Amino acid sequence: MSIPVPSTAQLTDFWNHAATQKTFGHPLPEHIVKTYFPPSGSVLDVGCGYGRLTRQLSDAGFGVAGADASPAMLDAAQQAVPDGEFRHCTTTLPWDTQMFDAVILVTLLTSVPAESDQRQLISEVLRVLKPGGHVFVSDMPLQWAGRYQARYAEGLKRYGEYGVFDLPNGGTVRHHALDYFLDIMSDFERVLLEPYGVTTMNGNSAQAFRYVGRVET
Repeated sequence: MSIPVPSTAQLTDFWNHAATQKTFGHPLPEHIVKTYFPPSGSVLDVGCGYGRLTRQLSDAGFGVAGADASPAMLDAAQQAVPDGEFRHCTTTLPWDTQMFDAVILVTLLTSVPAESDQRQLISEVLRVLKPGGHVFVSDMPLQWAGRYQARYAEGLKRYGEYGVFDLPNGGTVRHHALDYFLDIMSDFERVLLEPYGVTTMNGNSAQAFRYVGRVET
């Protein structure tokens, strides 16, 4: 019998440890920022981690805020971006409705393996974005490498969800079938979806995808 997929709150200890042990590599390309983020606009980095991309956006002149479920990550982000507004959250964003011009979610969904948590977060992103605002997602699709296929099979037995699996060094993550991902993003107008290659936080080469969605005006 399968067991429930761990919630965001249950994985906090793993991500607190990762704050000092892992290096994250998914980029936020300059052309994406220039095309979809209004100059000097307000940007929320959901799953900001230690503030790597929040710093990039702040340096580019945006007003920035960050959210994360890991207190250790938030402490590191605040040190990296002293002028940023950082708040702790799991699946509910502690900001008012229609506050941001853009929201970024970079490997956030992979780090939030429970479908109910993912859908709650996406609904919150939609709520805090202004009409006409954009969401940028960079995340992990299902992989073809054999090591991942074995992990998916184990995760299916354990959790009853294909693509959810436990990491060798702790934590539980999720890789996404594209039809599933597009379904959870269905309240946005899709304006970009493209594959690219990335190095994971454990140093492995993998496939990734970039997505930009727009809020209807």
